Amino acid sequence: MTLNNFLGSLARRWLLLLAALALTATLSFAAYSAAPPSYERAASILLMPGTQTIPAGGNPYLYLGGLGQASEVLAAAMNSNSVRQDILLGHPGAEISVARDPASSGPLLAVSVSGPSDAAVTAVLDRALTAISETLTALQNQADVPATAQIDALQLTGEPTSVLVLKDQFRVVALVAVGGVALSLLGLGFIDGLLLSRQRGLRASSRE
Repeated sequence: MTLNNFLGSLARRWLLLLAALALTATLSFAAYSAAPPSYERAASILLMPGTQTIPAGGNPYLYLGGLGQASEVLAAAMNSNSVRQDILLGHPGAEISVARDPASSGPLLAVSVSGPSDAAVTAVLDRALTAISETLTALQNQADVPATAQIDALQLTGEPTSVLVLKDQFRVVALVAVGGVALSLLGLGFIDGLLLSRQRGLRASSRE
């Protein structure tokens, strides 16, 4: 089918085209309503050296160089199934990520949480921050590290509110809208071809 023929089909069946586009718009709105919004919230945790490892009157931020491996070990422990399940318990659909911040050369952990509601995200993030401190202490106690030499977890940043993310909803709407328009145009061309063929057949029969 040439472009002119296709445009002619649209002109002839414009009522069907409007109905198909209206149906596509309705389905797009339904998809937007059905796709749940997502909320995100993040925080960053800085590992601080124990007081025993800092000279009297020393600046603790000058002694962060040896804590990189500790941050990686802590991130691995936080990503274990048992710890993650405890943090996410009672909040289906929520997800958590704990990893060493690749943008920082220091012992900085990036914590991010996503979920279906602001309340769920807030609860999961609070649990995660508590679990980080508890897990860090437990790891050092298992290694018999003296209390004065133990590394501490300091919350460096934290978002006061969750951020509403609509990208998943927009992605679903875009897929439905593009698919609906494409199917409408193809279907309209097909229907127009069938109707024209039928009309030609009726004309040929009437001439006989």
